[in-house]
Amino acid sequence: MTPHIPNGAEHEVVVTGIGLVAGQLTDPEALFDHLAEGRTLITEHPLHKEWGVPCAVSAHIDPQVRQALADAAPEEAGPLGPAGVLAWHAAAQAWERSGLPRRLDTERGGVFLACNRMVMEPAELTSLAAHVDHEAGALDLDGYLEHLDGPAASDADGGLDPQRYEKIQPDSATAALADYFGAAGVLETHADACAAGGMAIGSAYRYIRSGTLDVALAGGAESLTTLTAVTAFYGVGALAPADGRDPARISRPFDKDRSGFVIGDGAAFLVLESRAHAEARGARILAEVAGYAGVTEAVKMTSSSRDGSDYAECIRAALADAGLAPEDIDHVNAHGTSTEANDTCEAAALHTVFGARAATLPITGNKSAMGHSLANSGAAEAVLSVLSLERQTLLPTLNFAEPDEVTGGLDIVTERRPARVTAVLSNSFGFGGQNCSLILAEAG
Repeated sequence: MTPHIPNGAEHEVVVTGIGLVAGQLTDPEALFDHLAEGRTLITEHPLHKEWGVPCAVSAHIDPQVRQALADAAPEEAGPLGPAGVLAWHAAAQAWERSGLPRRLDTERGGVFLACNRMVMEPAELTSLAAHVDHEAGALDLDGYLEHLDGPAASDADGGLDPQRYEKIQPDSATAALADYFGAAGVLETHADACAAGGMAIGSAYRYIRSGTLDVALAGGAESLTTLTAVTAFYGVGALAPADGRDPARISRPFDKDRSGFVIGDGAAFLVLESRAHAEARGARILAEVAGYAGVTEAVKMTSSSRDGSDYAECIRAALADAGLAPEDIDHVNAHGTSTEANDTCEAAALHTVFGARAATLPITGNKSAMGHSLANSGAAEAVLSVLSLERQTLLPTLNFAEPDEVTGGLDIVTERRPARVTAVLSNSFGFGGQNCSLILAEAG
């Protein structure tokens, strides 16, 4: 049972562990260094090209890396799907780095995983189609389920996996992680579109701040560089067409020539604790989660108010939650998807909230180099924000050359920049009006 979050008590929430996998990289520092050098994770996807989709590039996980991670997962993990394999690595890495015991075995620990539901792929759709009576407009569901459970389910030629359903359920990984680490006080699986990673961290933060939990494993995982997902996102005009361009040059947040996002895979997790719990065990504190806001609106499925008012409301709510003023923010890790609508809305919101200071407030769009990993993106950007605070270094936004009339007047960081950073605003704004802002601060 998920306990009620009480009002009143407020405990400081700190970060004591981080973990990540992206592209061919399997730890946060390797990714930070890769991005700091102005390098990208976005490459041509061989299957996308074979499928003939117009956006045949992605920031996918290297197949050899994916297999190595799957082989390394312990037997106790149970059946893990593509996203679950990534989640397990990032979560276990963050937990080990935190220095916590292998198992908490207390209800004052929890797991908060962001992962959008997987979708059916061609082999599964073909199998399902065989049980559809098109004239009657009916599906023989019993026949289809019997087929899944029958001999063909384990036949490699059938292309079916008898554990497929368990593997594609995001909450399967949530439960497995909670059981493995003995942290089953609160279990949440978030599917808040592109804001899910930030929402998962924000929810964990609130449980700890209230005193309900002492420890939380919070993050995201996504593995949607698949035919169905790519086709769907391209169909709604969200993905950038490749058009024969260099894959590294396609994602260009806030640039006037942006034409859509590049999809990516990955996983990232943070271990959060109350400061009192972390200090009592002598943990190394990496950063503080100082504030959070999760706001929903219903302007349009694929975009927000063009004046940025809804995004601005979310940012201001996070500042209020942290007890900070706009001038206290030293860096913005932007959602920055490289779509025309999102970047317009976010740029307008930043102008609204920060006013004239927006011209000198450094802004980074990590998706220019690592693509958009949807539910995972907010978690990955939170991990990178922690490292920016630790290293006092801002990461570059690739491919930004010239702003448009709305994105103009912003300080878009285009190369690695040393800077004094005490507080970072990290935004995640998702389809369906799911908006989230996190504020991460120096450990103190």
